[in-house]
Amino acid sequence: MNNLLHPVNENKFKEIVNIRFNNINEGFNNYKSAMLKSKTLEDAEENIIKFMEEVIILNGEDNSFVDLYFSTLEKEDKERLIGLLEEKDKEIMESIKDTLQGDTIYFKLTKDIIPFITRLSTREVLFCTVYFTKYPFTIWGNYNKKFPCFYKADKVLDLYTNIAKECDVEVIV
Repeated sequence: MNNLLHPVNENKFKEIVNIRFNNINEGFNNYKSAMLKSKTLEDAEENIIKFMEEVIILNGEDNSFVDLYFSTLEKEDKERLIGLLEEKDKEIMESIKDTLQGDTIYFKLTKDIIPFITRLSTREVLFCTVYFTKYPFTIWGNYNKKFPCFYKADKVLDLYTNIAKECDVEVIV
């Protein structure tokens, strides 16, 4: 379980990821957008996890990234965050804790870490943005189990929409 996250330095991240921004309004102003939403609220987390796992297969792990701001939190906030996690997520956090040291906030995303990252967002414990670069698509945190996403090309949105249908996720434009 120790190969779940691989740090990426900020310069390399900015070189690779084209759809990135500092706040959501900047995203809405500069890119096309849509909203991901599970067809059923009770299955929202599970459906979004399935969607993310299919999308990482489409893009490949070398073209998939996440920002995780854990290292920027104060000690008390880190402890509070860990206290909110269920037992299996505490174990994952313990296994990746050393990776989350220093000032690195960008990581390669692996299929194995997707459920954990998604649960952090859907449960509003820590919001993460996920970036896919082979077919450029950025998925921003979570608002009531809805995920704003950003893209440039309609053909790319079509790819993600087809995957979403298979996972009981709607793409609302």
